Amino acid sequence: MSIAVVGVALACCDCTELPTEVGEHVGYHWDDSEVRLCGGTVPTVDRFLEAVGGHYGWAPDELGPGVEYFWDEELSVNACSWPGTFNCESGMNRPIVFSNAPIETHELAHTSRGGHGRPMLGFPPFINEAFASRWSSAVIEYGQPFLTWPEFLSAAELRAALEVNDAMKLDYGLAFTWWVALESTYGPNKMAEFIIELDGVTSAKGVERALRRVFGISLAESAALAESLPEASIDDPVCELDGLPTFTWTGRPLVVERSDAHCDDGDIMNMDGSGGTGWLFALELPDTRTDYYVSLTLPPGVDPATKAMYLVECHGEPEFGNPFPYNAASVKNGGASGTLRWPWRLRGRQVGRLSTDMNPDGAVVLPRVVFERVLTDADRPMPP
Repeated sequence: MSIAVVGVALACCDCTELPTEVGEHVGYHWDDSEVRLCGGTVPTVDRFLEAVGGHYGWAPDELGPGVEYFWDEELSVNACSWPGTFNCESGMNRPIVFSNAPIETHELAHTSRGGHGRPMLGFPPFINEAFASRWSSAVIEYGQPFLTWPEFLSAAELRAALEVNDAMKLDYGLAFTWWVALESTYGPNKMAEFIIELDGVTSAKGVERALRRVFGISLAESAALAESLPEASIDDPVCELDGLPTFTWTGRPLVVERSDAHCDDGDIMNMDGSGGTGWLFALELPDTRTDYYVSLTLPPGVDPATKAMYLVECHGEPEFGNPFPYNAASVKNGGASGTLRWPWRLRGRQVGRLSTDMNPDGAVVLPRVVFERVLTDADRPMPP
């Protein structure tokens, strides 16, 4: 969601008083009297911005000016001009994000090419929100994945939506559906061309002209494409991140563990303003869908509250017919044994997070997770 430049200027009167950490693509500001910045937060934002641009073939030096990110609830309330809104992004030459969350991926996506147009001009809000919704991460945040809507707008309704100048009056789910329909049909390289062709476009007429030039379709045909898309999910943006610690199945029980962690460590990220932290990882499992027993355990005497795992599959294409495209569990779900009651059916590459609230001294105690394949009749020895 974009904000007016006047609002940014007013909200930033005290910005210079906040501590700052400078990353590769983001200047990060936070109120250290209220929250503790973990060592992996800024690197995660950097990798996220690179992943968004890299998906469309843009190198880091083509991402444009760096982002200024303000993690401060008071500033976000003052800067974001809609009642009840705590996250927003400006359309200035140097993008600015205000948020009460440490990593707001929707607003960060707005700062990338595709998430906004020219400074002070911008794309139609429908385009902005379509792009930003496509890059919202349920793994990095405590969120739910977007699903496409099988009932889309008519061509006339799509044209009208592209003329709306107030993002609060748009349906983000419909915007997401339209973008996914185009991207899943034509691929990221053509979408990159489309984003470039949209430069300076501010109306439905301009969007249709860009559709014809890049894809050879009309606005009505793009609406029909979205209408024909069944309910689907797409890969979480974390699937695009480079350098995640990866655990590969070898046939033996697979142990995922991050012990002796601390908020100051470079791989521990903030997840909320109440001490929530997370650690990202990846799994490489056999391509055949297989059942696994999953257990989550903690050292003796550690309170299991808030300690959990969230896991998504990386398909590389939309997944149809699954309204819950993720697996999630807390330590409490496993009971005394730690083993979940029902196996998880998994395959291929998975990405996820372990999460917990940090201790007052900054220590982060994450659950130890073990994946163990469920034995089948084929594993049992044949009788003599």
